[in-house]
Amino acid sequence: MAVAGPRLRHIFELPRLNFHSRKQQRYSLQSGSNFHMLTGGDDTSLDNSPFYYDIAVFKMATSLVKNLPFSPSVTGALLYALTRAPDQYRKPLLQRLSQYLSPKNIARAIQTLKWLVALGLARNAHVFLSDIAQNNFRLRSERHRYVWETEIAVVTGAGSGFGALMSKGLAEKSIKVIAVDIKDELPLDLQAINNIHYYKCDITNRQSVMNMAEWIHQEHGEVSILINNAGVCYEHSILDASEKALNNLYGVNIISHYYTLQAFLPNMIKNKKGHVVATASMASFLSPPGLVPYCNTKAAVLSLHDGLLAEMRVMYKCPEVKFSIVHPTFADTPMVQPFKNELNAAKAFVLDPQVVSDAVVKQILSGKGRQIIVGGGTGWLAGIRAWPHWISQAILRSGDNKVKLAEVGQERTGG
Repeated sequence: MAVAGPRLRHIFELPRLNFHSRKQQRYSLQSGSNFHMLTGGDDTSLDNSPFYYDIAVFKMATSLVKNLPFSPSVTGALLYALTRAPDQYRKPLLQRLSQYLSPKNIARAIQTLKWLVALGLARNAHVFLSDIAQNNFRLRSERHRYVWETEIAVVTGAGSGFGALMSKGLAEKSIKVIAVDIKDELPLDLQAINNIHYYKCDITNRQSVMNMAEWIHQEHGEVSILINNAGVCYEHSILDASEKALNNLYGVNIISHYYTLQAFLPNMIKNKKGHVVATASMASFLSPPGLVPYCNTKAAVLSLHDGLLAEMRVMYKCPEVKFSIVHPTFADTPMVQPFKNELNAAKAFVLDPQVVSDAVVKQILSGKGRQIIVGGGTGWLAGIRAWPHWISQAILRSGDNKVKLAEVGQERTGG
């Protein structure tokens, strides 16, 4: 994976709604426009720390407290206790509260609880409807149809970064993984896992992909999980983008998806069983200067995801096959490593890639499809195109004076 001239800072300077350290990373699952903020992964350096479990408990408690105001089971119980409970419970509670609050403030608290109950119920309804909408309005997941010990997953770009972690995560669930990459061999830690098998393939070559699919079918069986994860990134302006860079960028980041889908999706349709995951990016939603070609490919991945959902529903009548797409922000992977110093200098949020991998593996195991936002506080950018232009453009232009022009012709290999 190549990265050229790590000098771009525009996207890093956009406002972030949540600021948290690597020890407080989060990910969110998008249901419509709603983002459920969940606790993510820790810095691996904490694993042997005597304070590790204290930190984990603290994070769980923090997450719980933040969600309590919008939990109807909590706010509804409080409202019932203050207004509808039997007198032997309600009156002592009101008497105790009157020691600290005036009658007027108690009335305000009750009114606030009513609003919180209503908002919580509305949010839950929104989450539920968005979830089933992304699964063709089917209430039941397909999880019951999978026997994980017999399933086969193909993961592209498995030699490092997200792909390596996803391969490990699936293998830990007893799923047989066909790890695909352009490298000569997998890292030693992946080679040591018995149910991970390596296949070297240039996924930008359609015939190579078809040959790989035939080999997998003969040697291992039918694929039920496909993760299109491989990706490359170049930093250059539109006018300076070379033919070689553009061909490689589009070949790996989007055209290869068509080849792998053509190779593996027909059997999923035939069996009415399967899950396809695409690794996109927060770059699917905006195109900062210097990264436009890369952002174009990630927007295309999102468009392909939407098109797959429509074609599967209309043309193939196969709602049983699920599709998920993940949009991470910058993560500490080999592709980002060459310009990590720029990210740190810009105080950009850099994800632990394990958070992204865990979210994807969890989604596959759920038997449901979903759009997953792993934005590190920038998830709100996913809906920025729906905002009035005078607001969205003002936000995007706020970083213009901090752009450093991309250096051209200094490509670096990221991994």
